[in-house]
Amino acid sequence: MTEKYLRAVRVRLGRLSRADRRRALDALSAQLQELADVGGDPVAALGEPATYAARLLDALSHETSADSARWRILGVPVETRGPVNAEVRSRTWDPANPRLFTPRLFGIGWSVNLGAIAVRAGLIRPDDTDDAVLCSIPKRDIRAARAVPLAIAGATAAALALAWRSLPSSVASGFNLAGRPRGEASKWKLLGAVALGAGPALWAQRRGVPVEDRLVRVARATSLSLISAGVVAATVAQARRPRGRWGLLTIASLPVAGAGSLAVVVGPLRSGLRQTWQAASDLRNKGASSQEETP
Repeated sequence: MTEKYLRAVRVRLGRLSRADRRRALDALSAQLQELADVGGDPVAALGEPATYAARLLDALSHETSADSARWRILGVPVETRGPVNAEVRSRTWDPANPRLFTPRLFGIGWSVNLGAIAVRAGLIRPDDTDDAVLCSIPKRDIRAARAVPLAIAGATAAALALAWRSLPSSVASGFNLAGRPRGEASKWKLLGAVALGAGPALWAQRRGVPVEDRLVRVARATSLSLISAGVVAATVAQARRPRGRWGLLTIASLPVAGAGSLAVVVGPLRSGLRQTWQAASDLRNKGASSQEETP
């Protein structure tokens, strides 16, 4: 059943590029296997192959309005609305947009679309953020995701508090690509670095917003809290051992921040997918039982 479904979808994806088709089918194959593990029916969970392929093609070719910056200067996007705008904020997590780079949330240039990375890595499909999946995410998973940036920001603040008295009055004000300090500033500037993580972590706790936007907020807050932790750790370590290249910790925090952002969104989404598949499987089994009982 799984192979038959996969072949039926494959023949309908002919207009996709070879790379996009391979990524889409790899992701579908992995999720069909997970669906088989819970005894689910692909048609009941995902729809007919033709319907599924049509939704997938639409998702991969769809370009959202959020992908358009407010202005462009010589082809470079310029955005002034900032991350407080939900439409702009959604750029950081847009699986339906195949572009890896989208206009920055604020300023000139581009930022990374983590949703496209998750799709290309086979973690989710472009259409895995539909309302049915989002509504099926257990509340405990949402609470756990929201707690991640708070925990990181709290640990960073606690670590700085413990180290505060031992720090000199002046610390590194920044680091170059080689990990060396670029200058010095008052150690009080470290409070700003802590606020870089704590502020978004508190902002991500807001209730009464759609589930998808809540997860986007958590992803953004997790990224900034990890970067904040990297900056504080590098600055404190540099103050204690000036000969080291501790600034490399700030560079290392960037991929960690990206991975953390993916984890706090993909984890709940996959949980919602499992719940959706299980519900579809239970419904199918209930229907089959009803037919058997009918004389």
